[in-house]
Amino acid sequence: MQKLPLEPIVAITFDMYGTLLDLVASFAPGFEVFMKSKGYLGRADEVVRAWEIAYLHETNVDSLLGRPRTPFEVIRRFTLGALFSKLKISHTKEDIEELVTTMATPTLFPDVIESLTRLQGRFHMAVLSNGDLESIDRTINALNVPLYQAISSEQAGYYKPHAGVYRHALEELGLSGGQVLHVAAHSWDIRGARAAGMLGAYINRYEIPYVDADGSQADLEVSGLVGLSDRLT
Repeated sequence: MQKLPLEPIVAITFDMYGTLLDLVASFAPGFEVFMKSKGYLGRADEVVRAWEIAYLHETNVDSLLGRPRTPFEVIRRFTLGALFSKLKISHTKEDIEELVTTMATPTLFPDVIESLTRLQGRFHMAVLSNGDLESIDRTINALNVPLYQAISSEQAGYYKPHAGVYRHALEELGLSGGQVLHVAAHSWDIRGARAAGMLGAYINRYEIPYVDADGSQADLEVSGLVGLSDRLT
């Protein structure tokens, strides 16, 4: 198995939501309880995924509007409310707040701790997330994720995949793009990183082909973080 050249890579940045944090495992149990109480018979995992698509769309719109970045937690809440309205699920603001806080159980994918621990000491490892910095820090600390640093789109004033987010990450790290490998389970995130000059590793957790309109591929594609750590150690 050919390995990605290690010499130029000094740091690795990891996307949080959907790459390290399992959104379905974190939110679907609470969603299922709530939706059943409202008589909605749809699948909770499908609603969580629809919510993820909705807030991703809204973050992209937010970056294009040329105004100060709307906090991620605000976007997550109003897009969830809008989705429930679309699905005809009755809800209140208090319901939404409970679903994203007390009824949620932040859960890492099973391969995260083992794989990142193997990479510890070899690379400077950081989260590069669209989440708000306070929320990222809280999650990393609560789940004991072996990372050295949290970098948020909040600090850049835009959302990924805006180039400004990746440029800010490089400034925070004090490195050039060729020294940083960005890791994500979303091809759009890897495309953004590569466009900013970073290397990109696509974690194909969901068996979705890497998509880039110009036909280019990620620098590395593996099915999970174990495969990534195998390639880099």
